[in-house]
Amino acid sequence: GEALLLDWGKLRDVKDPVTGKNKTLWAFVGVLGFSRYMMVRLVWTNNVETTLGAIESMFKELGGVPWKVTSDNPKCFATEADLYDPLLNPALERFATHYHFLMECLPPADPQKKGKVERLMPYVRRLYEAHGEGWLGIEESQSYIDKKVAIANERKHGTTAERPIDRFVQTEAVQLKALPELAYEIEE
Repeated sequence: GEALLLDWGKLRDVKDPVTGKNKTLWAFVGVLGFSRYMMVRLVWTNNVETTLGAIESMFKELGGVPWKVTSDNPKCFATEADLYDPLLNPALERFATHYHFLMECLPPADPQKKGKVERLMPYVRRLYEAHGEGWLGIEESQSYIDKKVAIANERKHGTTAERPIDRFVQTEAVQLKALPELAYEIEE
């Protein structure tokens, strides 16, 4: 329950049926450091509102809040990236205060510091590949990836030699802080 590691990755391009233009479908991946319990949210943008909503939905799935959330320095988290002291987005600071977690923005261009989540992006792409090229909407794709991730959380992890779901339920879930009574109202 110490850290939720986050990362964005391009999942695929999708042709918008209304405009006929390509849109990028992003995968927002979160993994708990100890159990390796993984979550994926599919989104169209990585703006502040979407990002905070995705993190909040991960907290709800976990049933609690980790002590810190770790990511690199995207604009939705840090308005000014820095090696030692990034300037956090005020909306993220308010969100972190509401949920009582520490936001850790790692230095730019140093993916080794969050390897547990960096290595998951290619894995998530492989999980989604079996879905095929057809497009039935983001809700259907989210449902598909949720089923694949649930199976992945039940497989024996190569590093821990345990199932992430078991490590999460038996050890890590009790270490999470309780969710606040009220959900966070994301400002626009």
